[in-house]
Amino acid sequence: TLSGTVNPRGSTTNALFEYGTSAAYGLSTAPQNLGAGFSLVAPTAAITGLTCGTRYHFRISASNSGGTSKGADATFLTTACDNNVAS
Repeated sequence: TLSGTVNPRGSTTNALFEYGTSAAYGLSTAPQNLGAGFSLVAPTAAITGLTCGTRYHFRISASNSGGTSKGADATFLTTACDNNVAS
């Protein structure tokens, strides 16, 4: 599950997460409406279909009438593949 924080600063704001195996990302989650408040909102997104034993990059991207803001690149490593196969 990816997570981040966004302050809509009074404008209706949508956010999504970009992710992939490099800082070029290439994949994204569906956008989420975060409302138009003045407090931090902490959206999350569950992602599936990841490759085991692989480092992924991700960042949050938020857009409103003021433009688009992208968070810093972050990474995570998926768990190793289970090579123990019972016969």
